[in-house]
Amino acid sequence: MVATSEAMAEALEAIPEGMPWAWAALRVMPAVRGERIAVVDDIEMERLGFRDVGDFPSLELPPGVSVTFAVEAEVVHLTASQAMYDAWEMTPEQVLPAAIANLRRAVGSWRGKVYKDAYQGVPVRMMKGWPHWASSLLLDTELLVQCFGNEDQLFIAPYQCNLISLPVDVDRDLAADIVDLFGTINPRSLLIGMPAFVLRDGVLTTEDLPGFPDLPEGEGEEAYFRFQ
Repeated sequence: MVATSEAMAEALEAIPEGMPWAWAALRVMPAVRGERIAVVDDIEMERLGFRDVGDFPSLELPPGVSVTFAVEAEVVHLTASQAMYDAWEMTPEQVLPAAIANLRRAVGSWRGKVYKDAYQGVPVRMMKGWPHWASSLLLDTELLVQCFGNEDQLFIAPYQCNLISLPVDVDRDLAADIVDLFGTINPRSLLIGMPAFVLRDGVLTTEDLPGFPDLPEGEGEEAYFRFQ
C-alpha cells in the first residue's frame, strides 16, 4: 500500500519543530541498505530533490551490512541525515541502541506470521504483510530466530520489507534468480548488491550470491551513483 499525499502531509505536520531527540528516540529504526542505488543523471537528481548518500551517515554492522537509521512519523519514514545528528548532538553509534530497542518492540507487537510459498518447487517462507522492518531482523539473530525458527536456513533480502527464507542447501543460482525476479517487479526498492545470509548452528554469516560479472550491455559505470 502507498500512502496518499494527504496522509504524508498530515504526518509531516505532526513532527515537532526541530524534531528533538526525545521525540525521535521512540521512533527511530535501523534500515539495512544495499551497496548502491541507481538514479538519474546529476542534473535530474538535483531537480528531483535527490541528495548524495554521504548526507546520510551509515554504520557497517554484523553480519556484514550497511545500516542507516530512519525516524518513523506515521506513514512517513525520514532517513536520518547528518544535519539531524548534529541537531541531536549524537552519532549513529549512539543512536543504534534506541533503534534496536524500537525494532525489538515492533517485532514484539507484530501479530503477523511467516507463511509458506514455493518457487520452482523450492519452499520459500516470507513474513505476512511484509513489515517494513523485515530485513532489519538480520541485525539481531535472536529476533530472526524468533520469527523464522532456529533451523539452518538461507535468507535473501530483495527489499527492506521482504526477507525470504530458503533451505540452507538451496542452489545459489536459484536464490539469485529470486532476487532478480523482485528486481524486475520493483527495481526502485531493490537492495542492490546484498549478499545472502546463512544461518547455521545459530550463527549468521554472509555469502555472496552469483551475479553478472559485468554491467548489462549498453550500461556504463556512470549510470550508477550512491544517491538516495
